Amino acid sequence: MAALAGSEVVAAAPARWGFTNRTWLATLADGRRVAVQLLAGREVARRRLRVGARLAERLAAAGVPTAPLLGGDADAAAPFALHAFVAGRNGAEALAADAGAVRLARLMGGLAPRLAAVDTRGLRLPSTWADPARLAGAARRWLERAGPRLDGATSRALRAAVAGVEPLFAGRRPVFAHGDFAPVNVLLAPVPGRRAETAAALLDLEFARPADPLLDVAWWGWIVRFHHPSRWPVAWPAFLAAAGGPDASAAFADRVRTLQLLRLLELLDRAGRRAADTWAARLAVTARW
Repeated sequence: MAALAGSEVVAAAPARWGFTNRTWLATLADGRRVAVQLLAGREVARRRLRVGARLAERLAAAGVPTAPLLGGDADAAAPFALHAFVAGRNGAEALAADAGAVRLARLMGGLAPRLAAVDTRGLRLPSTWADPARLAGAARRWLERAGPRLDGATSRALRAAVAGVEPLFAGRRPVFAHGDFAPVNVLLAPVPGRRAETAAALLDLEFARPADPLLDVAWWGWIVRFHHPSRWPVAWPAFLAAAGGPDASAAFADRVRTLQLLRLLELLDRAGRRAADTWAARLAVTARW
């Protein structure tokens, strides 16, 4: 890591935020700071390192800032990525109060159409979510494997969601999706001379993929509603307004719900033994919404 950074590490401390991946903030002998992210699996690490630099360029062209990738090693005992340090507070901290939640929702809602404009050509991103028929087929396999962990009501809700994928999403053009578009994956920094904040960097792009334009919208809504339910009533309308306008149609609600359920089902399918029960429980709660 010192060779990649060009200087020895003299101090390091774990970042306050981080769930799937663990992040350490390190100080180098030359005074620079870097973020060292220990990645959850070699496949994730290889994808991050393979597309990281090109993806960062395309995100920047679309007006989406990221933490510059300095390098990494997918074959290390603990696979890692090394990023330039970006100053800012984690977006999840803004959810401590309604006013902060609304400001965060407007910022991240404004990022959603920029993300959708990112060029995915040549990046070789996972394509399962780009085609409704392929997604439905994958979801049927996830559901079959998850069966023993799911109660009857949740299984019925998921079967209905899977059956609705092709009619709900047929003919919709896939766009770039972050794949884990959540408050915890953005850094906020103050705007000089103003009592406002801006998005300083969007983090953790290892789940990037082409998908329906509502995938990032749906996932942001699920994260806030599930983990911050007291903020969801004020944050969700503000997010939708910033993302392009609220949509009260039944089709919009059905698409959002279907994408949330299928993303949870995918995460359950990929979870290890210890985490699987947690994701199954989250699915059961979401199925009752």
